[in-house]
Amino acid sequence: MKMRWLAFAAVTAAATAGTSTFLYAQAAAQASSWSGVYSKEQAEHGKALFEENCAKCHQTTLDGMDEIPALKGAHFMANWDKESVNGLMERIHNTMPLDNPGALDSPKATDVAAYLLQQNGMPAGDKPMTPGMLFSIRIDPVKPGG
Repeated sequence: MKMRWLAFAAVTAAATAGTSTFLYAQAAAQASSWSGVYSKEQAEHGKALFEENCAKCHQTTLDGMDEIPALKGAHFMANWDKESVNGLMERIHNTMPLDNPGALDSPKATDVAAYLLQQNGMPAGDKPMTPGMLFSIRIDPVKPGG
């Protein structure tokens, strides 16, 4: 009986250490949203899509209204702290606009996500984001090291 317990404890410890190491390596491999992960042109296209599909609820200022949440500022950033941009894009794609979920395909939802990053103060880079790379981008509420 004691031997089974020790074996169980050893396997549990190894699994915990392995998972912890994997998660740390995964987080370390992600680029920060502050590292120029979208292009200026992409954010401009995202703004046009936002105004056409999202502003009726979230307002052109992104401040939201009543029960509609703001899409910029400390509260928004805290909600997405350390999440991947893919999660944000999927939320946009799968649930928005509220009256027509899925109207924005993944590339368009990615452009809207770029616009939201821009409006939350994150700088543009030289290349646009693509849906396939979004898991590798971590949303940081504040600039790392800054």
